[in-house]
Amino acid sequence: MYFSTDQTAQLNKLVGKLEKNTHVELVTAVVGRCDNYPEIPWKAFAMGTVFSALLVLIQDFIRPGWTGFDTALLNMVIVIGVGAFSALLTVFWPGFARLFLDKTRAKTETEQYARSLFLEREIFKTRERTGILLLIGLFEHQVTILPDSGIVNRVDSQDLKHIIGQMTVSLKKSDFFQALSQGITALEDRLSEAGFKGVPGAANQISNEPIEQKGADK
Repeated sequence: MYFSTDQTAQLNKLVGKLEKNTHVELVTAVVGRCDNYPEIPWKAFAMGTVFSALLVLIQDFIRPGWTGFDTALLNMVIVIGVGAFSALLTVFWPGFARLFLDKTRAKTETEQYARSLFLEREIFKTRERTGILLLIGLFEHQVTILPDSGIVNRVDSQDLKHIIGQMTVSLKKSDFFQALSQGITALEDRLSEAGFKGVPGAANQISNEPIEQKGADK
């Protein structure tokens, strides 16, 4: 869906390497959109109507004169039309829609989606509670790293935020393959520094295949 066959193979290899060297079960996920954000078209409509109304007002100041019914009706159609077009544009142009996305809400929705997926895929069922979910919200340009209890007390949250920051740079360039690859590599380094070591002959408990979902992006 989001990755080519070759990219999927490369990601599987990176995840397998991390798990072999740290004995941590990593699940990666890429989600198109973590929520519908129904407020975005309304925000765009409001912006479009205010902007077009301002232009109409400026025109009246530049070209003063008596305004007839036909002109007033035309101005009203222009104002509403621009608002409606702006709202419609958010449906077909994610980059434009993102301009009206509250960053705090985007972060919250991405984290909630990650928690739901963590439970749905039963990542908590690893033998030593050393599962970890690395999730990217494409529309939100947000990354969530959700470690289980066997990891959370050994890896500082600031280190995870640093990894997220590195990934976000590539994500904003729409290079989510590079972002995910960077995240997996950086996680392996940090887990190794925290003392996680591979166990010879340990079986893989969760598939290495990246999860690809549209989410609310239907």
